[in-house]
Amino acid sequence: MREGVADKRVRGGGIRVALGVLGVLLTTVLVLTGVLSLLGGAAGQPRNRLIGTKISAFAVLPGVNRGAVRAPWLSHHPAVLLFFADWCVPCHAELPMLARSLGLGRLGRTVVVGIDGDHSPSVALAFVTSSGARFAVAQDADQSVAATLVPAFPAAVFVTSAGIIAAVHYGVISAAELRATAARLR
Repeated sequence: MREGVADKRVRGGGIRVALGVLGVLLTTVLVLTGVLSLLGGAAGQPRNRLIGTKISAFAVLPGVNRGAVRAPWLSHHPAVLLFFADWCVPCHAELPMLARSLGLGRLGRTVVVGIDGDHSPSVALAFVTSSGARFAVAQDADQSVAATLVPAFPAAVFVTSAGIIAAVHYGVISAAELRATAARLR
């Protein structure tokens, strides 16, 4: 009988340790996300070097959840590029939240395009499908597009209809902030 009590104590202690480690990891992710958000040019922060530059990262990329994805600014539509990947821990919280909010990925004239940085198309498709994303998602398996625009995932790049980068956000972005920033695009 005593062994059973001791076993329960050990298991209970293991759960407490696991929850403590999970808490530390989540806190670390939140702190890093906040630091990366500041790097995106928040009020009082230095301006991002990409803002005001012409985007040339891609014209057409293979699609994850549909056919080829064409850069919306080539058709004179402003765009929001959302960068994410299955291996990105904060992306697992951000993408489903944005997917619920964005539906098919149209914010007026602005087109939302996901850019998945997973190396495997099957992993990318599984992640996009499980998140519920219905907007177009392009595959950036070699991360060549991400390498020219963002230092880390998740990130959002806001592009005008003329193909000029208007804003960059590093870290998790709320649906409200995404909509507000996209509303300023022309």
